[in-house]
Amino acid sequence: MTVLDKVEQRPVAGLREPSRGTGSCPLVLGECVQGQVDDGPHFLITAPITLESRAEFIADLSRDCISVEPAHCVKSLQAVSRYLTGQSLPLCGSLRVATGARTSLGFGTSTADIAASLRAAAAAWHRSVSPEAISEIASAIEPTDGSMYAGSVAYAHREGRLLEALGPLPQFRAIVMLCGDGVDTVAFDEYRVHFRYSAEAGQKLRQAWWMVRESIRTMDVRLLGQAGMISAEINQKLLPKPLFEEIRDAVEPLGAAGLLVAHSGSLLGILLDPEKGFRQCRERVLRFMQDLKVTAWCEVGNYR
Repeated sequence: MTVLDKVEQRPVAGLREPSRGTGSCPLVLGECVQGQVDDGPHFLITAPITLESRAEFIADLSRDCISVEPAHCVKSLQAVSRYLTGQSLPLCGSLRVATGARTSLGFGTSTADIAASLRAAAAAWHRSVSPEAISEIASAIEPTDGSMYAGSVAYAHREGRLLEALGPLPQFRAIVMLCGDGVDTVAFDEYRVHFRYSAEAGQKLRQAWWMVRESIRTMDVRLLGQAGMISAEINQKLLPKPLFEEIRDAVEPLGAAGLLVAHSGSLLGILLDPEKGFRQCRERVLRFMQDLKVTAWCEVGNYR
């Protein structure tokens, strides 16, 4: 358990007994697209899934500090401290975080933990916190996803700025392979800041952004998966994933819809259309993975 440094507390009206608040935030399946177009900001397009991080905050004036469990959720603790300080609320209480997946793989766990924790802290004080406020706090701590916003969004992850609210993605399932070890996203982003996308790559990323927008308009999973494949191939030069070429080349023969990858993580998801031959396609993908001797995998989706 990590404990925030003790500070002098001031009486606060309206809180006589400990008050409990809860919050949640969806995880993401890597990103639909990530990169830079022309001289614009570095951006990502989120791919929310049904897995989520949950948090509980108990505001308790009998305490003289904030504790967090598990102890490694220091970013969530830092975010809650900033929020309470900005709201002129006392730093007192306990924060519990239940992360929705393993960290450092590309599921956006840090952002989801922070967003869930801020929502829980605000609710404990009978308040709400806007996506914009969550974005501002989270991006001051580290480069962040845009998962505090509903639906899929294009988001400048270094600046914490919403670029475009796109809406709900078409329904998909995905067989997700964990291609290698976890990635320290903060350290990787410091390295990535020096990477320059070519003019040709920028044009392809612009096209992929449009394809995501069009996939939402038409609810076309295959168009979404094709956009993801374009972005994954471009970013393979930046963070190579083992077996990428073999998996990319197998997408069409397997009857899958495409790929979504973590551009700063190790996961690679093969998209499946739940409305078009799902069971048969899933079986083919699983046999393919067995042939590749892939043992670390999971299955996720963006609908319940």
